[in-house]
Amino acid sequence: MDKKSIFITGAASGMGKETVKLFKKEGWFVGCYDINEENLEKLSDELGDNEIVYKNLDVTNKNDFEKCVANFSSCTDGKLDILFNNAGIAEGGFFEDQPYESHLKVININFIGVINGIYSAIQLLKNTPNSLCLNTASSTAVIGLPMTSVYSASKHAVKGLTESLSAEFSRFDTRVSDILPGVIDTPLIGEEIRINLPKEGMWRLIPAGEIAKTALRAYYENRIHWYVPEDLEELEMSVVKDPINTRDDLMNTGPMKMPIE
Repeated sequence: MDKKSIFITGAASGMGKETVKLFKKEGWFVGCYDINEENLEKLSDELGDNEIVYKNLDVTNKNDFEKCVANFSSCTDGKLDILFNNAGIAEGGFFEDQPYESHLKVININFIGVINGIYSAIQLLKNTPNSLCLNTASSTAVIGLPMTSVYSASKHAVKGLTESLSAEFSRFDTRVSDILPGVIDTPLIGEEIRINLPKEGMWRLIPAGEIAKTALRAYYENRIHWYVPEDLEELEMSVVKDPINTRDDLMNTGPMKMPIE
């Protein structure tokens, strides 16, 4: 197949949906995978079936992932230019107030799901020169903040995995990168947070389409971490220099203001 191809998880809404739309517009063959069948059907009605596939996928189920990758491979002659491990869920609240099962669900989707994706698609990435494994991390992978503890931990894990594999996978010409989004305009942003967002700065509300544009840039440029907005990279430098004061400052400003007892 002459077209470049991308396999996207969490593709039926938010950042994933915008990425599907952009890459289809750019002429790529797009695989759309999501656990939400209703949203997949809506996306199919909107975009049609030309050079695009839609499949239900639970990223925590490795066998399910392998079947979806095999089906995708049959459409692309065993090639894959970008694996975009984007599926994820969020939770908020004090650690002990969240059910144990909820914490495990966050870990299984946000981190184990990424591992399942890489294991399932690694041969296709190896088959494709200059392929890219792209993972969605988070601004909470820059600094751990209260009320997002296990979510933050899962995204720190994604960031660490990305850094390690970026070195390992270079031996077969596959790049590994992550996107660290700030506050993105998706259904995951609750109204309580939305009304408190500043108009400027790193915690401003960013359109989901900016993540799609960043995913496209990530293929054509060589960088491990992509911060959206770029201000977040400055935050990471502040964390390195003075983690405690940086955390305390964030907890008292904008959407980071937390009811700490």
